[in-house]
Amino acid sequence: MILSGHQPNYWPYAGLFGKIIMSDKFMYVADVQFDKKSWQNRNRIKTANGWTYITVPVLTKDKFDQKISDVEINNTTNWRDKHRKSIELNYKKSPYYNEYRDFIDDLYSKSWFSLCELDIYITNFILDELCVKKDILYDKDYEFTGAKTARLVNMCKQAKCDTYLSNKGSQEYVDIDCFIESGLNHRFVEYLGTEYKQQYHGFVSHLSVLDLLMNCGKDVTKDTLFDRGNYVFSEINKAIEEVK
Repeated sequence: MILSGHQPNYWPYAGLFGKIIMSDKFMYVADVQFDKKSWQNRNRIKTANGWTYITVPVLTKDKFDQKISDVEINNTTNWRDKHRKSIELNYKKSPYYNEYRDFIDDLYSKSWFSLCELDIYITNFILDELCVKKDILYDKDYEFTGAKTARLVNMCKQAKCDTYLSNKGSQEYVDIDCFIESGLNHRFVEYLGTEYKQQYHGFVSHLSVLDLLMNCGKDVTKDTLFDRGNYVFSEINKAIEEVK
């Protein structure tokens, strides 16, 4: 059984959903330190002038060590209306905008206070939209010990999985030997994606999955993410660079 995990992200990029699809179980990891420079409260959409961030403002003053699960949204600004209008402005002429307009309007009509809840709500909606049937787990339901690789090993053991799947970008901190010594396996995966027709001139890769859905619809998005040809996997217990 393959386990993957990730911090809740705001309108995640397609590769996160691909990693979930390539796993048997997926765990939301929110009981870790919040990084305000990460994708936890922002992502990228395409505009007529290239790409731009849509960023959820959060409360960080005197909260340097807060966990993702504890991050509160700063609702002193009208960020919800700003995001809704930004999505409408940049995608209203895309082929599938009307299919997601109701969800977007409803999403930004709600009062959100927890960043984690907002991120998970969006991600779970997209998983349902793409008919991704996996065991979805939440680290709040467990008591994990250790940090970095030791924590991943602990997650595998408690989730009853024998293999952990990490993003290629995690190679700097994943200690494969730690998995081997624990009797577990590890693999890296890199999402390559495929070029598709976007609004405005040119193609920008690795945007929020919102861009793929708006331009291609759920069927093409699903086919793209389920296609193993859009990924590179490392050999078991090897770095991804060794794949040929």
